[in-house]
Amino acid sequence: MSNQSKAGMMYRNINKDNTYLFLSDINSILVSGDDTNGEFCVVHCSAKKDDGPPLHLHEKEDESFYVLDGEIEMTLGTETISVKTGEYVFAPRGIPHTFKVKSDTVKFLVTAYPAGFDSFVKELGVPYVEGMEAHIEPPTPEAMQKLLEVSTKYRISYPGLLL
Repeated sequence: MSNQSKAGMMYRNINKDNTYLFLSDINSILVSGDDTNGEFCVVHCSAKKDDGPPLHLHEKEDESFYVLDGEIEMTLGTETISVKTGEYVFAPRGIPHTFKVKSDTVKFLVTAYPAGFDSFVKELGVPYVEGMEAHIEPPTPEAMQKLLEVSTKYRISYPGLLL
C-alpha cells in the first residue's frame, strides 16, 4: 500500500481558460479531476444575492463548502444553517442540499470527492466572458431539460423538482 498522493504539486488561479458561467454563477475550476486522477476537484464559485441551485443530491460525491466572502443559507437534509465568511460545511453524498445567497455577493470554494463536479460545470456551463452575468435570464424549459439530462449522467437528482 502506497502513501503517495495521486496528485502532484499545483499552483492555480482564476483565468479565462478555467472559468464558466454555470447556471447563474461564475465558476472557476481551480483543480480538476484530470489533475488529481479523479480523487477530487476544487471549484471557486461567485454568486449574487438570492442565487442558488434547486434542492439536489449527489449519489457519487461528497462536497465541502468554504465561504471566502459573504453569506449563504444552506439546507442539508432537514437542517438549515447560515454559513458566513471563514466557515466550512461538509455535505455528504446522498443527502439533499441546496443554498441561497444571503449577502449581496458571495465567493466560496466547493471541493468534491471524488471529482466529477468539475466535468459537470464544463458540460453545462459556457466559457465566461466579462460582464455576461449581467444578462442572465430565468432558465427556459429547454435549459431546465438540459440540466436534468446532464445531471443524470453525473448521478445528480432533484427531489421534488417539477417541470
